[in-house]
Amino acid sequence: MKKIVCFVFTLMAFILQAQAAPMADDGKTFLENFYQDGAECFFDGGFVKKHLTKKALKFLHDNYLYDDDSGDGLATWLFYQEGGWDLGDFKEILVEKVKANTYQVLCHSNFNKDVYEYPIRLTLVKVGKDWKIDSMEPGKGHLISSNPGITDGSGWSTESLSYTAKVNANKTITFTATAEGEELAFRLTPSSKKNEYVLGEEPNADGFNPFSDTPRAKLIDEDGYKLLCLYDQKGLLQDVLDGKEIVSAVVEAKSKWGAQLQGRYTASNGEPVVLEWNSVTVSGEKAPYEHMLFNDCITRVINVTGNNRFKGKWEAALTLDGITLYEVEEDEYGMFHRKGRKEVLKWARKDFPRFNFASSFLLNDGQFRRLKKSTLRVMRNSILAQNGYRFQSKDLQDYFSKCSWYHPISSNDDVKPNFLEQLNIQLIQAEEARPDEDRSVAEE
Repeated sequence: MKKIVCFVFTLMAFILQAQAAPMADDGKTFLENFYQDGAECFFDGGFVKKHLTKKALKFLHDNYLYDDDSGDGLATWLFYQEGGWDLGDFKEILVEKVKANTYQVLCHSNFNKDVYEYPIRLTLVKVGKDWKIDSMEPGKGHLISSNPGITDGSGWSTESLSYTAKVNANKTITFTATAEGEELAFRLTPSSKKNEYVLGEEPNADGFNPFSDTPRAKLIDEDGYKLLCLYDQKGLLQDVLDGKEIVSAVVEAKSKWGAQLQGRYTASNGEPVVLEWNSVTVSGEKAPYEHMLFNDCITRVINVTGNNRFKGKWEAALTLDGITLYEVEEDEYGMFHRKGRKEVLKWARKDFPRFNFASSFLLNDGQFRRLKKSTLRVMRNSILAQNGYRFQSKDLQDYFSKCSWYHPISSNDDVKPNFLEQLNIQLIQAEEARPDEDRSVAEE
């Protein structure tokens, strides 16, 4: 008797568990596999006949010039109706259940770097143990217009990283990159405002979102610029991804860092020092140097290989008055540590702005984030000074009045920094607003 009662309770528990567990949608799975497998074989005749009923095949033959020997008509219809016989590149589908055995399918394909969408409603029937497509109601294909500036497969760089954009079937956009062997990923969802997006986690990626503090993104695709600007909760510009075609993000970052180093300086012992793109000259003695990288990231360390007194590895830290070079040594893990010796180089030109580079290129290499806030303030106002801004603060008046290049104009209403300068001012302001405990400052 106890065994019978135990069996009844076990059976009831199994039935309740089966009722509570959601059943897999085999029809949805069938359609997903149908498109993926069909794309690989170009929907040839044998594949189509295997997965469609005679009713569906007749519909194709009558309406889309389908015949048993070629699946091209079906493939053209499924992917890109206006594309003629050029099928483009099949991307992905989104399958949604409408009602019992009826599904809405959105197909995406690439054609000439554009992304097209084509809707179709399919009804399935069970033939034996297998699903088959029994009827179809196609919609009209169209070019996806919600993301005109962010094309599938496009590259976007910031720091030394290159992100790749992927346009999803639901019109969201996934950005992925790899840093130090780890995957980075985030997703953009179009908002109600044109060219603006909500930035969030990418649920289908294993990597983490490096921009979790920037929930809003805005695309700027005009006047030769193609940028994705990322803003925090307070509306401060935190980062900019550059969508222009570049050789590599690493090469671009090295170029920008080299531009921030170059100039004429005076050493603490009075010797003239000239830093160029790939060389350092001390009292006329020139020596080449190379940038040291760690996992393709700028370390701010240069390796001087010539025979002047700067021979060796030095960490370069930008300062308000110039550059401080710290001699470093490399450990077994490729990390650099300061040894104690340093060289203080002071900017030697009063006729040329110390921070001219802030008006020359986009500061999305992030090196400025290592400066003191007091230096950042001068750097930001240096951009305005180059446009003739007349300052009210006495310390800024005193600083820029000593620069022969500074020529204040009569009215600040006529000061109009260009678009690049405006972006850099915003980036610097955001860094100035960050709490000190969240910053890593290189200069002493």
